[in-house]
Amino acid sequence: MSRTLRDQKPPTHGLSLRKYGRFWAVYDQGTLVVVTVYKKGALAVIQRLAAPRSTQPREETSDGGPHA
Repeated sequence: MSRTLRDQKPPTHGLSLRKYGRFWAVYDQGTLVVVTVYKKGALAVIQRLAAPRSTQPREETSDGGPHA
């Protein structure tokens, strides 16, 4: 039997999703990171935090744009 999106757990690398009253909480190794209204929003936060980061930080110019 195939699993639905609701049943699948995203790759977390120490991140976890838990019910928080009627909301959803994202924890990083037991530390509360964010509380969202919707589960879909919490899953988006987990995906963003679990994504590999570039090794070089982006620099910005004084006008807020990326530095060339």
